[in-house]
Amino acid sequence: MKLSQRVQALQPSATFAIKAKAAELRAAGHDVVDLSPGEPDGLPPTEAGAAAIAAIEADTHYYGPVTGSAGLRGAIAEGYQARGWNVSAGQVLVTHGGKQALYNLAMALLDPGDEVVVFSPYWVSYLPQIELTGARAVVVRTRPEDGFQPDPAAVEAAITDRTKVLLLNSPSNPTGTVWDRSRIAAIAELARVHDLLMISDEIYDAITYDGAQATCVPALSEDAAERTVVVHAVSKSFAMTGWRVGWMVGPTALIKACSKIHGHTTSGISLVTQAAAEAALRADPSFRTPMLEALNVRRHAVIAGLATVDGIELGPVPMGAFYAFPRVDGLFGKSYGGKTLNSAMDVATYFIEHGGVAVVPGEAFGEPRCVRLSYAIPTERLTEGLRRLGAAVAKLG
Repeated sequence: MKLSQRVQALQPSATFAIKAKAAELRAAGHDVVDLSPGEPDGLPPTEAGAAAIAAIEADTHYYGPVTGSAGLRGAIAEGYQARGWNVSAGQVLVTHGGKQALYNLAMALLDPGDEVVVFSPYWVSYLPQIELTGARAVVVRTRPEDGFQPDPAAVEAAITDRTKVLLLNSPSNPTGTVWDRSRIAAIAELARVHDLLMISDEIYDAITYDGAQATCVPALSEDAAERTVVVHAVSKSFAMTGWRVGWMVGPTALIKACSKIHGHTTSGISLVTQAAAEAALRADPSFRTPMLEALNVRRHAVIAGLATVDGIELGPVPMGAFYAFPRVDGLFGKSYGGKTLNSAMDVATYFIEHGGVAVVPGEAFGEPRCVRLSYAIPTERLTEGLRRLGAAVAKLG
């Protein structure tokens, strides 16, 4: 069997690889504190489960519309209208999670040779999805020294006559950074000047702390609204990762193009899960309060815990999502059992094999000095994980 060149060049997801390694060690009898998953441990609104049960009892077992149910598309559009973006249900495509929305956009927009400006640290699937089309990701680096905030001047320097898309993500996975509204507005102005499309991945927009507010990019201006497509899902903010309901909202012509791809690949998603998603979107947002409060307690535990570990530097405090992205290059050059740590991958391997803690190496996100850890786990396990990290670092020579 001869596989295609595109799939041979494709690397597996680093986050799922670490999760699989943790599961393997647990199956062998080892206790592993897994700080790698990108999913909250809170509960979705009760209305979601009730709506799914009602849909099943109503014999909702048939194919749904490719673009999504009218009820869910309407609920999505209403949510953005409340944030100042004048969109209609006809500008919504419901997808199998946010990941499929991003993939459909890449397929609909990009040709070989096109360029997409991506900010590092970036989510692990951005670059592979772009590369599968034959296009090229042009990475604009954000640095912990600058609070992981984007530099509009660096963005302008990265734009060429091949640039087609600017890909934004705030709050950020993996850093937890909430980008300053003024910087996003400056990037939107660059998109206007150079006639570029913006894809705004806003999946963590409801998970912020200390008064920080995520910016809805198309609500910035009329021009931004015309050239932005937003990607979202119920996965993170509604604690419904396994339901696999996402969406894109944007210009009608682009939504129609992505719908054609959708129709020839997966078609419409389960009407049962769409009923649950619609109920979640229409539920009182106060359901999220316990989850946000618990995440904030754990966020502070991470801040305090990492501050006591020599060689690990948190840098900017995460203000959104549920990740910390500390620097570990202070451990480079240290050794154990005749081996030397020379990279974040080495550090992550050491932590899981000799500390019983799973974190994701920063190479997967385009920042090889850092590791990502998730604090969306029970507090007692998080506390134990932080203790183990400190103990593992103390053993290094």
